[in-house]
Amino acid sequence: MHGPAQEAIRRRYIEERYRLMPYIYGLAEENSRTGLPLMRPVFLEYPKVVKGDRVGGTEDQFMLGRDLLIAPPMTWESPAAYDIALPGVGWYDYWTGARIDAAKTVETPKLDRLPVFVRPGAIIPKQPLVQSTGETPKGALEINVYPGGDDCAGSLYLDAGDGYGYQRGQFLRQAIRCDAGSVTFDPRAGACKPWWTGFDVVIHGWKSAAPKVMLGTKKIVVRIEDGALRFSLPDLPKGARVAIEP
Repeated sequence: MHGPAQEAIRRRYIEERYRLMPYIYGLAEENSRTGLPLMRPVFLEYPKVVKGDRVGGTEDQFMLGRDLLIAPPMTWESPAAYDIALPGVGWYDYWTGARIDAAKTVETPKLDRLPVFVRPGAIIPKQPLVQSTGETPKGALEINVYPGGDDCAGSLYLDAGDGYGYQRGQFLRQAIRCDAGSVTFDPRAGACKPWWTGFDVVIHGWKSAAPKVMLGTKKIVVRIEDGALRFSLPDLPKGARVAIEP
């Protein structure tokens, strides 16, 4: 509908949703345990944005989980630029990976750009592109690390996607943490076997020279691309600390 340009915009967002499915599915599992909704008001995660009887940011901003802030324009018909308030400094542009060194930014409405921002300290898994949730991805799971903040952490969750096997231990859960000198994979819980063959780690906002990255005694090959440090790891079911040395 509406021609190739509009089709391309819609395809881009549908495909990005499929890539984000490991993050979204993890939020759905969290919702089943805690009742926390996937789509949340900003003040649920950041109560300090409430000042008196006013809430900081635009009325249309919301969180997807605790790590992604979505900030559409208040009036889609208006081409005027608008301010986006962020809960502190150091957030990242989801699409470019660029770090924002201010507590607000300015956007001009565009049909092909939905403003999405990532919490400093987030670790977000993304999968290779599939065409439906019934299709099993192939290859490595991408682990996107956004350094900053006091709580640099994320998690992986996987189960069969249907049935009640997860209640009998047929699930996979693994926490991931980071600090200035390492990315740590905790030992994995559950009996579900992953589809992925390993991890492609992407550390966003990298401005230094290429560091030495070590998995135990093994030196890992790294590259810097589009402002990010990138390297590949094997699957780590027993957990491991990946040292990142300047």
